[in-house]
Amino acid sequence: MGKPFKKNDPRINRKGRPKKGECMTDILNWALDQERKIKDDKTGKEKTLLLRHALAEKLISKAVDDGDVAAIKYIYDRLDGRPKESIELTDSAVDTKLKELMNNGT
Repeated sequence: MGKPFKKNDPRINRKGRPKKGECMTDILNWALDQERKIKDDKTGKEKTLLLRHALAEKLISKAVDDGDVAAIKYIYDRLDGRPKESIELTDSAVDTKLKELMNNGT
């Protein structure tokens, strides 16, 4: 069995796999690991936080203080995981589907 590519084949990826750090997830993780001075709304003092912690505080504040339903739902989805969706089939629904499949197959 021969090789799948011949010399100078234009389908060859000459650059190879992208280097780590070039995908959006890596860039966002890097950005969220940066520190920033943020003024505390309650005390008025400045504190230094990682951006990911500041973002979490803001999300929690929207959920608790503002009652933002989307923020509340997002937090619960992250903590508990989304509920699994299920489909309930009755015997008659299964029988109907089988009859449809058998009629289409002939």
